[in-house]
Amino acid sequence: MIVMRGKLDVEVQMVCQRCLEPATLPVHSEFIYAVLKEGASLDGLPKGYDALEVGEEPLDLIAVVEDELLLALPIVPAHDPDKCQHPAGFAAAPEPSVNEVSRSNPFDVLAQLKRDPNV
Repeated sequence: MIVMRGKLDVEVQMVCQRCLEPATLPVHSEFIYAVLKEGASLDGLPKGYDALEVGEEPLDLIAVVEDELLLALPIVPAHDPDKCQHPAGFAAAPEPSVNEVSRSNPFDVLAQLKRDPNV
């Protein structure tokens, strides 16, 4: 079996979703692929290995590395909380006040029906 191991340690420029300024973020990823012919069985694939099927066309390593990099990017890029703040004019959700009347949950009726043995 042909095995391809890779490790990515890069820094990427993204927009911080907290302060909306550019942020340089470290990205780390490690991957292990078992290279298989197109249509080969995955039964003997060791645990932790991803299958990489290749056909008649040459393998595009740049595309493989690019895919791994995209998967390793943070979902919500942001600076460390102590390095940036929300932009001016940002208002966080207000805390519920003590005097606020609580609304009933519309699903409370369903919970009561579930508990009632006669229904």
